[in-house]
Amino acid sequence: MACTEILNTAPTNQLSSGTMWTTEESVDQGVIGVYYSLRNPFSSDGFIGASTMIGYYGYEALGMTGQGEYGMQNLCTKSVNPSNSFFLKTWQWCYDGVHRANAAIAGIPSAPIDEKKKARLTAECKVLRAFFYDRLNILFGNGGLGVPLYTEPVDPADCNKGQSSEAEVWAQVIKDLTDAIDEPNLPDNQIGGEGRVSKGAAYALRGKAYLITKDYDKAVADFDKVGQCGYKLFGDYKQLFKEANERCEEMVFSLQYIEDPTDYGNKYQKYCAAWNQGAVDGSGCWTDLQITPALVNLYETVDGSTVKKFAWEDYIPEYAQVLAREQADGKVYRKVFFFRDKLLNGKEIHSTVTTAVDAELKKLPANIQALYLPEGNEARLKAAYAKRDPRLAYNVVTPYANFLGVNNTRTEAGYYTYRFPTVGKNYYNQPAAEPNANPNLPANYYATGMCNANAEFKYIIRKFVGEGLEYQHRTDNPIDEPLIRYADVLLMWAEALIEKNDLSGAKAKVKEVRDRVGIPTPDVSFTDQTSARNYVRDERRRELVSEGVNFFDEMRWRTLKETKFSEKVAQHAWGGNESTGGTTYDWIGDQWYTWPVPKSEIELNKNLTPTPGWEY
Repeated sequence: MACTEILNTAPTNQLSSGTMWTTEESVDQGVIGVYYSLRNPFSSDGFIGASTMIGYYGYEALGMTGQGEYGMQNLCTKSVNPSNSFFLKTWQWCYDGVHRANAAIAGIPSAPIDEKKKARLTAECKVLRAFFYDRLNILFGNGGLGVPLYTEPVDPADCNKGQSSEAEVWAQVIKDLTDAIDEPNLPDNQIGGEGRVSKGAAYALRGKAYLITKDYDKAVADFDKVGQCGYKLFGDYKQLFKEANERCEEMVFSLQYIEDPTDYGNKYQKYCAAWNQGAVDGSGCWTDLQITPALVNLYETVDGSTVKKFAWEDYIPEYAQVLAREQADGKVYRKVFFFRDKLLNGKEIHSTVTTAVDAELKKLPANIQALYLPEGNEARLKAAYAKRDPRLAYNVVTPYANFLGVNNTRTEAGYYTYRFPTVGKNYYNQPAAEPNANPNLPANYYATGMCNANAEFKYIIRKFVGEGLEYQHRTDNPIDEPLIRYADVLLMWAEALIEKNDLSGAKAKVKEVRDRVGIPTPDVSFTDQTSARNYVRDERRRELVSEGVNFFDEMRWRTLKETKFSEKVAQHAWGGNESTGGTTYDWIGDQWYTWPVPKSEIELNKNLTPTPGWEY
């Protein structure tokens, strides 16, 4: 039941009686408990090769920008239903945070501590309660249904409320955030601080609530206030996601980690990085969460002051011809453009490479095989990634790109090149160790990186991933998770301005984000509301990938049918509906935009209304 775990540090009767809040030390511990409940919101069973709770990045697998390695608990198939444990775990995680916050908000006022500290801590907990209700309402309350609204400590046996309407829940979110904003003891920002909330975070969350409830004037005003609180863009996008800058002026609110093997670190590296990456204490990362080809194709082609939509045909003239043949045969042939070279300077690279590539070519029709270039296939493909929005190279390991990994003994770092097929080995800058290696090859030609399986060639995540021996611990590394970045605020600000039909103002906000990476913001994308709206949505996808934001965007935009579910399967880098051994995607209807109240909760609480459109 959602109410069964309020605080791990004290039983429920202590919380409700106020005994938890009788000393300053216990108050500090109680508030830390509320912050602690922000950790690990995502049930990973069926998404990665471990059954655990992981960070916000897990939600990428459900959005347009990411995908999972396995069956994803059948969430995206026709068999999904209210008994699915993923819905229950998400519901429980959210309400655990709500009830921890309620206990603190009720208990702090009578605590024997300084009045200013009381006021600040209460304000912080109201912001956190608003954060949890924001999640609940987007996931389970979307479309008007709402969720049960608890604002006071409650015994588990008394968790018997029905849903308050979606509008009522948003009103409570706005009230909590307004109370926090009006509290003079809550600081404007926490730049360089300990990960606590601030007025800037409260303004960002309230602006988002106003955006969702279509009160656009108030949304614009709140987003403006975030900058007035001291937050702004950090100058270097690539370096923004390194440990040295994770508490900079762009991080409005983040979940902080320390490099500690006792579960206080971030597990992102282990689950998202390439197989050949790791840390001092371990190598062999799992690559269980990846980037979708659809997201990669959103990164525009940039040539000086010219920017245009990326198109494969601009680099591979035969691409359209191959797609036409695919449609006729119902198979995927475009992979022919993704195979590695067999020759270098007219000489065979290695017999194992030749054998592996030939085995893949034999799976294709003869006229498709003829499009393969034994020498130059790699260069042709790399050219398609070269003159692109630089965020593509910062966020994604693309085919035939280099990445800095570790050797098998984790004693030194070295560059790998992401090639396919991998011929069953992971070469690490050691061509001399390979029998019969061509002596004319470049020193690093055999350095071949891969996903977590030789047969896979997917887009690997680069953002947040440690390079070489940057981290001590593969499983518990120190990189923070941003929950709100100022770039996120600017792009929500642009969304609100578009709905006000202030297209020039919206373009100016988007331009701030794009200017940082030195790319133009095209005027043609802001000539009408529909074009501008779609462009800003794509910009959010490009900018915020791998941060756990996109899925919630797609849910509030109600666009998953056209984005996530337009494909039928998790995909290799070349795209197409070829099974990769992962999940399949079946659109069940618009009820997917409102997740079902878990069946077990319905059975325990007869006042809850079953979610329309779902079979219980």
